[in-house]
Amino acid sequence: MKKIISVLILIVLCILGWYLFIKKSDYIYRFETKTSQATVFYSISNWKKTNDSIHTETIDSTLYKSITQKLNYLDKNYTLFWDIKAENDSVTKVALGIKGAKNNAINRITAPFLNTEFKSMSKDIVMNFIRKLKMNLSTFRVKITGKTDSPAKKCACVNAKTKLENKAKHMMRNYNYIADFVDENNLQPDGRPMVVINNFNKEENTIDMDFCFPVTRIDKLPENPDIFFRELKAVPSLKAVFNGNYMYSHHAWFQIFDYAENNAIDLKNNIIEKFHNNPNFGGDALQWTTEVYIPIK
Repeated sequence: MKKIISVLILIVLCILGWYLFIKKSDYIYRFETKTSQATVFYSISNWKKTNDSIHTETIDSTLYKSITQKLNYLDKNYTLFWDIKAENDSVTKVALGIKGAKNNAINRITAPFLNTEFKSMSKDIVMNFIRKLKMNLSTFRVKITGKTDSPAKKCACVNAKTKLENKAKHMMRNYNYIADFVDENNLQPDGRPMVVINNFNKEENTIDMDFCFPVTRIDKLPENPDIFFRELKAVPSLKAVFNGNYMYSHHAWFQIFDYAENNAIDLKNNIIEKFHNNPNFGGDALQWTTEVYIPIK
């Protein structure tokens, strides 16, 4: 009996020692959100860009799964440990561990029982992020529609290699350029503009993209130093419909990738987007529609 009690005491002491001196965070807050794992990851990464009171520095990360950040919030310093896990293709679970700059043992002892200043500030940090995430998610909608063929088109295109967040900027820069080229050479338009992502480097957050205007009855374009001819073949793909500003349409990619992973579908790394509205005309961005296709291997 004494041996059993001694073992139990040792186990309790080991757990207590881990909790007080080894555990990386002082307080953990868990929540879930109806969006993709990658969308949460990017929202955390860009948090400081959306809130003047937040100053973060990412010191370590595993793509879409975890981020470790240094945070300065209201003149106090913290370390944040984000763990991100997809529950399914539409729900993501997040665990945020928060570590104060000092008095870690006191924070860990009091956090489960008392509403201390550290615990209050920790909850404030979490709610600050959740509010911003909800605001971001309210600006777009994504609906997975299932398997279908991607569009088959002949196109006049301009290539760009850029950061993911600059996709819409390159579209706006080249819209009139390609439109004028099509008009000046008496080419017949054949549908709405499209973006073809030839490669999406997830680690570097870069894309190789062709911005394309579909045209009819053409095998070769008039000479131009930037604009080239491309023919797109119809291929089996997973499709989603995205409503929102085109600069955020990559969130539909993330939903498709999550859907594919949860349904054992192997996808290629190229993406096709077809835009149904001209953003130059303005209006409610939630009424803008983009069809997104990711080909199946």
